[in-house]
Amino acid sequence: MKSVSIIPLGCPKNDVDSELIAGSFRKEGYRVEWDTMSCDTVVINTCGFIKDAIDESLDAIMQAIKAKQEGRVKRIVVAGCLSQRFGDRLAGQLDEVDIFAGVDGIGGIPELVRQTGAGIPLASRTSAVPSGRSPVAYPEAVERYRYGNAHSAYLKIAEGCSNNCSYCVIPFIKGRLKSRRTGDIVSEAKLLVDRGAVELCIVAQDTLNYGTDRGGSEIVQLLSALEKIRDLKWIRLNYLYPSHITGRLLDFIAGSEKIVPYFDVPIQHISDHVLKLMNRTTTSSDIKGVIDRIRERIKDPFLRTTVIVGFPGETEENFGELLDFFGAYPFHRIGVFPYSREEPAPASRLRNQVPQRSLTERVSRISELAGRIMHAMADGFIDKTYEMLIEGQDPADPGTTFARPWFFAPEIDGYVLLHDRTVPKKGRFATVKITDAIGPDLAGEIV
Repeated sequence: MKSVSIIPLGCPKNDVDSELIAGSFRKEGYRVEWDTMSCDTVVINTCGFIKDAIDESLDAIMQAIKAKQEGRVKRIVVAGCLSQRFGDRLAGQLDEVDIFAGVDGIGGIPELVRQTGAGIPLASRTSAVPSGRSPVAYPEAVERYRYGNAHSAYLKIAEGCSNNCSYCVIPFIKGRLKSRRTGDIVSEAKLLVDRGAVELCIVAQDTLNYGTDRGGSEIVQLLSALEKIRDLKWIRLNYLYPSHITGRLLDFIAGSEKIVPYFDVPIQHISDHVLKLMNRTTTSSDIKGVIDRIRERIKDPFLRTTVIVGFPGETEENFGELLDFFGAYPFHRIGVFPYSREEPAPASRLRNQVPQRSLTERVSRISELAGRIMHAMADGFIDKTYEMLIEGQDPADPGTTFARPWFFAPEIDGYVLLHDRTVPKKGRFATVKITDAIGPDLAGEIV
């Protein structure tokens, strides 16, 4: 039997794409493996968003090339965002790669592999990389082949983004926002639940803008349809731009038994000067107002955010505003990213690029503050009891079991560590009392 290995890199949205690629190969009779360099074909589904992600993707490509030179791999396919962004350039440098496939046409990769295996010449090794910024279409005809935990799944509801933040290359890679049809999303969600998922994590580049490319936001209607799926326990929303968090949405979440009050709100900065340079649609006052409304309308919300430090034109005073903000508005999770200069994003052409030394120093200072805030917020969970998903044993310590409450997103926010001798099976629920905070993780015991 022909074999293919999928190497998924990057964000949860890329994980979905990797499962779609795997599904397209399964449909053609391939045995699908994950994260191995010993098979007929290796498909590396890359990320090309920022420098660190690009470096990770290039490292995986070089590992595949080494495996091919050693005879462990016959063909190499480089798919995804890196190919979309730099396919022509990479093709001129990496002769060992057989196919570069962009972000569109995922379902067509097996046919390209078949052609190369049959000696049929491709128009070019980058013929599967579409040009321009046309919206990417989700391959509805392809059924995902899951990897990882069956009890939790990502559900992608849209492709692309129309926000045009000045630092972001996503519109240049995936085009403008293109929402999936509600019926297609609900059908996929039902299939995932039928196959064991009790948690669905809703993802898109801009989740709350779902449907606006058709005339207006349809996120509440979608959530209402997903709520009706039997045996679905938790619905988690990710990537919530603060400008799109409306009173209607908050009221819907407040009245829902399935949508967890988890608010992943990437503010990116708090200084009005920097927000304007970023081409964000929110002001400092807007962001503070959104956080206030969430806390007023939602009982015990879990707040997560990300910020970009060292953006061109960010002054020491602007940076100080960010430090002061987190002192007054603590979040449970704070992700800190140094600004990454990426062409052709407009910010790459801005003057007043922050010197590397200042950038590194600012990242260190805010990361230290974020650590203290997150530890203090974690202490607030001690002695409280929650229903949790059992995630399985710690591979390094069989005496420890990982559990996850609703306020921890899978593979992002950490775990609750259990040392009970008897625990439910993986994918089942247990009632757990939190007994301690250990860095980003918590400790607990089944009650």
